[in-house]
Amino acid sequence: MTNDIQTAEKNFLEDPQTLTSGIVRKYLDPQGKASDEELAYFIAQARVQNLNPFTREIYFIKYGNQPAQIVVAQKAFQKKADAHPQFDGLDSGIIYEKDGEIQRSEGAFLPRGAEILGAWAVVYRKDRTHPTKAEVTFSEYDNSKIRKEGKVNQYGKENKPNTWDEKPAVMIHKVAMVTALRNAFPNELGGLYEADELREPKDVTPQESREDVVARKMAQIEQFNKEQEANHAEPEPAQTEEPIQGELLDGELEY
Repeated sequence: MTNDIQTAEKNFLEDPQTLTSGIVRKYLDPQGKASDEELAYFIAQARVQNLNPFTREIYFIKYGNQPAQIVVAQKAFQKKADAHPQFDGLDSGIIYEKDGEIQRSEGAFLPRGAEILGAWAVVYRKDRTHPTKAEVTFSEYDNSKIRKEGKVNQYGKENKPNTWDEKPAVMIHKVAMVTALRNAFPNELGGLYEADELREPKDVTPQESREDVVARKMAQIEQFNKEQEANHAEPEPAQTEEPIQGELLDGELEY
């Protein structure tokens, strides 16, 4: 039993299938604000999608008493699309207005003096005769727009320039790409959202690097082993959590 627990402690950093509510609570919700149901849903998504919060593929977002949100990194969208046998490429760019004309560009290139309006993306699948197209409006996602007069915004955070202020074309371009990928692969990506599709996302993954977390957990395991040897006694069976699957039986999952 002890070896099984130690193995789980070593593996959760690399294998989302070993995540438990105890691990998620300890590292991703240290203030204990999330409900058991929110943690269970997050673990289910991470396991089913095989996405790892400790490599920043999936994020658990919790603002005070507001409902928890689960978002996925752009690299995870692209990784899952690349792995699909029917994926046949993606084209994307931004939409802007210059000299009274609405134009499009490839990638996130915004000409000097142009006003950004939105972004577009097209995903191709080998098994479909028509590509999946998506267009998004910049004003609907622009996080800089939520900032108000004064030092603090409605989220209680300091008003200061964010990525949407500094790289608006890059940000809306990213939104268009993940929107098109989600529409093109509903079975694999349906119900998943990228952090920049939300307003004021908060990264609550561990601030430690992966290497720091590994070193600390290995040190804890080593200390545990030393204490057991010093006691010259068989370690008592550790209390393990109930299987997370049992926590999920009463709820429905959406993917």
